[in-house]
Amino acid sequence: MTKHIKKILTKTPYLFIYLNFILLGCGGSGASSPSAPQQTSQPSQPTEVRLTLPDVVQNTLTNDVSPSMAIVEMGIGINLGNTLDAPTEGEWALPAEEYYIEAFSDAGFNHVRIPITWHNHVSISAPYEIEEAFINRVEQIVDWSLARDLYVIINIHHDDWFKNDYDNVSNQNRFDSIWIKLAETFKEKSPRLIFEIFNEPHGLTVEELNIVNKRALSIIRNQTANRLVVFAGNEYSNIDTLLTMDIPDVDDKYLIGNFHSYDPWNFAGICTQEWGSDQDKLALREIYLKAHNWSSSNNISVMVNEFGSAKYDFENPENICEQAEREDYIRTHVSLAKEFGIAATFWDDGGSFSTYDRANNVWGPEKDILTEHQ
Repeated sequence: MTKHIKKILTKTPYLFIYLNFILLGCGGSGASSPSAPQQTSQPSQPTEVRLTLPDVVQNTLTNDVSPSMAIVEMGIGINLGNTLDAPTEGEWALPAEEYYIEAFSDAGFNHVRIPITWHNHVSISAPYEIEEAFINRVEQIVDWSLARDLYVIINIHHDDWFKNDYDNVSNQNRFDSIWIKLAETFKEKSPRLIFEIFNEPHGLTVEELNIVNKRALSIIRNQTANRLVVFAGNEYSNIDTLLTMDIPDVDDKYLIGNFHSYDPWNFAGICTQEWGSDQDKLALREIYLKAHNWSSSNNISVMVNEFGSAKYDFENPENICEQAEREDYIRTHVSLAKEFGIAATFWDDGGSFSTYDRANNVWGPEKDILTEHQ
């Protein structure tokens, strides 16, 4: 019909005027008066769908390490905290130097955890690419550590954009894309490299985190069948949250459960109470006992990859923790970790929680407590 009318109009100008009058006057799209607004259709925006896993050849690491062996060999380790968490490396703590890693190894630590916040280094739209310079920097620090026979843990750390808007499919794909890239980039690395799925996912429900853990594990396993993977509970990952979580895959033999402990926070975090009574130590022991019992009942090895005590409250620096109490607190953590066969990672942020002076390559007294009998 349209083509027929067009053919007639090109030949008959008067008929064009007549037909145009009829068409505008008959029903249609609200053009019955000069003042009627014109309706314009907006192009529909495509709805983003969940990513599918890439088609790859799955790798199996030779000389793989069992979780139980890793826990024994990791013993007590240290965090390279606040380094790759900052929006730009160097803003929150001094940039990483190879001599830090050498100092960790020489001091007697057996593993290093490298917390990483990805937000400022990953595009916010598909295909969610990671800055090449940043992932190369991560790999450089990992390689420094592996070259010294340290176990190394890398993770997704302070990425609140995902915690705060979990239901957003774009955010889910962005999170998945980070793990897809990490699993691919580090596919051939030593089995001493361990992936930790997500740090302290406060804001996510247990059900949401169960989905996240299972999804991330499937991404990692798509690339590598037997790399060690750490998972934890929601909120701030205290031991009670671990007890509520599903095992991401009950048939997976390369999982390690994890919890954090700065208990009680009023002492270890903000220095507003004393610590060291028998009751205090019994309360800390109960945390480790819960972890041990969970490990035994689920046949999954467990670690505490953040523990420590502040020297002062970062937000209220006039609140100072008594040094002797700090040392007693750290000593108690180390003793309990060894008693219950739990690997433990001291939180060193280069500031209030630190024992290592990065600028001067000097250790504080906490180091000897942490590395004694390693």
